[in-house]
Amino acid sequence: MRSLRLLVGLLTSAVLACAQSAEALAGKRIVVLGDSITQGGTYVSFMDYFLQKARPQLRFEVYPLGLSSETLSGLSEAGHAGGKFPRPSLFERLGRTLEKMKPEVVFACYGINDGIYQPLDEARFKAFQTGVTKLLDQCQAAGVKQVYLVTPPIFDATTKPGEFNYDSVMTAYAAWEMQLKRPGLTVIDLHTVMRKARDARTEVFSRDRIHPGDDGHLLMARTILAGAGVTTPDVTAKEAMADPLFKAVDQLRKFRAGKWLAHIGYSREKVVAPSPLGDAEEQVTKLQAKVDELRRAK
Repeated sequence: MRSLRLLVGLLTSAVLACAQSAEALAGKRIVVLGDSITQGGTYVSFMDYFLQKARPQLRFEVYPLGLSSETLSGLSEAGHAGGKFPRPSLFERLGRTLEKMKPEVVFACYGINDGIYQPLDEARFKAFQTGVTKLLDQCQAAGVKQVYLVTPPIFDATTKPGEFNYDSVMTAYAAWEMQLKRPGLTVIDLHTVMRKARDARTEVFSRDRIHPGDDGHLLMARTILAGAGVTTPDVTAKEAMADPLFKAVDQLRKFRAGKWLAHIGYSREKVVAPSPLGDAEEQVTKLQAKVDELRRAK
């Protein structure tokens, strides 16, 4: 009986800790920036799902604004996208993003594209460092209260001894980011956590070496939230994704991503000029109402 009371007490403490940490993100406009992994967005849906579930009476406002192929470095490899277009730079749209969104919290995960899949090079490394610094400076100047800088995910390849593995470049980029310190900045070491988790399993996270599957996205979400002080329940990706609440949150995430990315505008294979939101806010209200109904059900 005593051990049962202890277990219940520990579980209750964990739930309260999660709720208290999640509360710090509630009521704030949160923008998530990144490349194709963020535009794919499953990890963002997992993040929002865990937050909504932790504090069902509070409002969480998460805007996923990733863009495929994007970098902070401004670099692009020869023949990118079959030579159709160079990699886009975040800074083409960051000013508009900050002006239109006015976020209080920004999560940003870059790096996997920034080394353009080449060996570590001083000039490329410097371009990434300059881009990270510019991102932080512009967020601070725009009044963002908290930036969570997330180190890059792993390049999920197995190479023979002596062969070049692009993940070594990501390791160097992550190590540099981890030593950054400034007010309002928290650096979350996704790369190290993901590397250790991958080394402990035989199955890859990313079949194409870059874009994680559901297990990888779940690990990303849990690691990022842990870095923000939010603990998450021990569930599998399959279990979480079967929850009707997750499906509702995922639908909301996809709607916001499409509407607000177009509202801000961007350049990739073509220039997409900023467009009006129309009735997007009303549609979000309806989608959020469904989320609220599910998470507040007795």
